[in-house]
Amino acid sequence: MNSGFRVGDLLQRASDLFPGRRVIWEKGSMTYREMRDRVHRLAGSLTGLGVHKGSVIAVADWNSREFAEMFFAAALTGAVVYPINIRLPPELAIRTIKESGAEWFEVSKDFVPFAAGAGASRDRTITIGDGDGLTHESLVKSGKPLQAGTEVSGKDPYSILFTSGTTGPPKGILYTQEKVVSGAMGIVHQLGLFNTPATLNSNDVIMPLIPFYHLWAWGSLFHATYLGSDYVLGGRFDPQKTVDMIDRHGVTWINGIPTMIQEIMRVDTSGRLKGLKAIVGGSAITTALAGAMHDRGIVFSTIYGGSDMLATSISLLRDGSAEAADEIRNITHPVPFSMISVRDENGNEKPRGEMGELWVGAPWLPDGYMNDPKRSGESYVKGWFRTGDIARITDSGGIQIMDRLKDVVKSGGEWIPTSILESFISEIPSVESVAVVGKLDSKWGERPVAMIKQRAGSSLEAAEVVAHLSGCAEKGRIVKWWIPEEIIFIPEMPLTSVGKIDKKMLREKFLK
Repeated sequence: MNSGFRVGDLLQRASDLFPGRRVIWEKGSMTYREMRDRVHRLAGSLTGLGVHKGSVIAVADWNSREFAEMFFAAALTGAVVYPINIRLPPELAIRTIKESGAEWFEVSKDFVPFAAGAGASRDRTITIGDGDGLTHESLVKSGKPLQAGTEVSGKDPYSILFTSGTTGPPKGILYTQEKVVSGAMGIVHQLGLFNTPATLNSNDVIMPLIPFYHLWAWGSLFHATYLGSDYVLGGRFDPQKTVDMIDRHGVTWINGIPTMIQEIMRVDTSGRLKGLKAIVGGSAITTALAGAMHDRGIVFSTIYGGSDMLATSISLLRDGSAEAADEIRNITHPVPFSMISVRDENGNEKPRGEMGELWVGAPWLPDGYMNDPKRSGESYVKGWFRTGDIARITDSGGIQIMDRLKDVVKSGGEWIPTSILESFISEIPSVESVAVVGKLDSKWGERPVAMIKQRAGSSLEAAEVVAHLSGCAEKGRIVKWWIPEEIIFIPEMPLTSVGKIDKKMLREKFLK
């Protein structure tokens, strides 16, 4: 008997219990039973080519049917999948491919250069779509169902992720099959068993806006097969196409980062998003965005996690409390089996309500970073992961993220959480996006600087921003000394490879 949860068992469950539910893409659909048969033939072809237990297959594509099939085929053969972060600069992406130890490649035509740049040989490159040589579809059609022989355990390595590289070179993390499944189940059980707005169950139609390279689209493929929910794949994210597919296929549940949610609301002019449920994370959800979702009839829950730790927490509604509407956007609660602790710089636990670095523990934590014992030892300590986030634990036992440790402004020996300032500045109608960063100051050590991209046609003045924040201070929402003395208006807001505001670039460009 194989031990531990296995990724392939999820697809088998969907095929057995929900054979008529479907995986849908732009040009077609298939049932889970059809998908299972295709995956077994693909796995048979892969083993015939020489893919074996521990082989690393690097995949570069948008959210496609072929990508989803490869996730399961690799799991059945014991191979390791590396979903390439195709938003990384090409040089960094190629570096991660080489560090992953990839021996095989599956790429759509948009990403052939990634494989070529990493030295992929033609006879070990599988093409998605039409092409000469090995293609995904030819392997499915010619393959015989996987024969018994390879014993796959939940403890076997399954997938490599890399961090986004915003604070240094991307770091590789290797997850086993059981850690991937148990991490995904933490999300499903929080959303399905507890009181949270973006509830998720078998009758939902799931469409991930998050790309597969980012934590396997936040585990949504595994959620869908576990629940037997219809699963809609939109390919490359395009706001208009996304709204059209949500409407056409009756999508009820999505995941996305704030910028994606803003984009689909911008193009939806006929109310097609009303009633949609969304799980939103990756960066702070401002009061303005929360209000806009409410006005559009979108209900949302907030998720917190990362490549180094998977999902840690999702917001819950507490007994219908009056403050719940605002809490849902900025306070999350541990998913089942995750643990949280706020500590000082020496690793000592701080009292509830005080700010410090957030440490998390969970059964799905990796053992450390690949081939990097130094950084592993700094971040993974006795079963805990040091997140690098400044947070406090609320009275409800939730987590309020105040800032990144690297982003928090320390002025006069006290912390100024930039995410809170950003949220209040975003309430100004003329503000499209905002980032607050620290600038060196001879008297205070650091002072906050607000960088704002205005909406088209706006003529916002710095004095208006200061006046708005002063009003927030008068109401006790912030303290007065947090208010930035310097406001910089910028033409474009730079984003990282995962769609977050790139504060490192802002510092380099505007604060030299």
